Amino acid sequence: MSRKRILFSVSDYSGRRPHHKRKKTSAFTLIELLVVVAIMATLMSILLPSLKRAKAAARETICKTNLRSIYLAQSLWLDVASLFQPLNNEEDDGKWQYNYLINDGNDWKSNFGPLITDKGLLHDVKLLYCPFQKDPFHIQDSSDNPFPPNEGFDTRASYARRHLLSGRPLTDFRRNIAIFSDVIHLPKVIRSAHKKGVNSVFLDGHAVWVSDPGFFTNNELGEPFDELDNPIIDQIWRAIDARS
Repeated sequence: MSRKRILFSVSDYSGRRPHHKRKKTSAFTLIELLVVVAIMATLMSILLPSLKRAKAAARETICKTNLRSIYLAQSLWLDVASLFQPLNNEEDDGKWQYNYLINDGNDWKSNFGPLITDKGLLHDVKLLYCPFQKDPFHIQDSSDNPFPPNEGFDTRASYARRHLLSGRPLTDFRRNIAIFSDVIHLPKVIRSAHKKGVNSVFLDGHAVWVSDPGFFTNNELGEPFDELDNPIIDQIWRAIDARS
């Protein structure tokens, strides 16, 4: 056997394996991790406000859709009854701050009551509640505002109907005025919903956002309600009319 062959044979049975380079394992360095975290934080800071705005816009759309639904129900009521239903149980509309009642603790005869008791008009009571409203007296089925109504206790919506419409036909109105809006009878209920204004729907059916001109949330309206406060309510509605 040649020397070359012997050497090969020794190498072949020595138990040693050919040398291979080990693959380098990949891993993030601390600096790389910090860069990734910083990028993610930057993206979140950009995206979160956009997501909040999108969510708020969606709820705003729901609010306006609710008001249009109330408007359609009112239009159907007028097709049959011809006249607007009473604002409350007083013929002269009484204290105009009481413009949000569904049930006055006794019956459904005034304000939103007739619209909700006829399922052909307003099929779901949820349509009477603004998705932004947080005041417990104006959200659906809270301990302060139960639904179905408890005898002797008011059941309230989170939308308001305009005063001095009771018993009047549409032909009485020669100009486009606001007839429904978010509740406006106290500054706190505006602040607890849209904060800086209200949505409103007009006689022609269009709904708009009305920014607070300064006195929506800064006025002397208070509880208990007094007819002396009525001019303030009238001033608010006339300010909403200006956006028609």
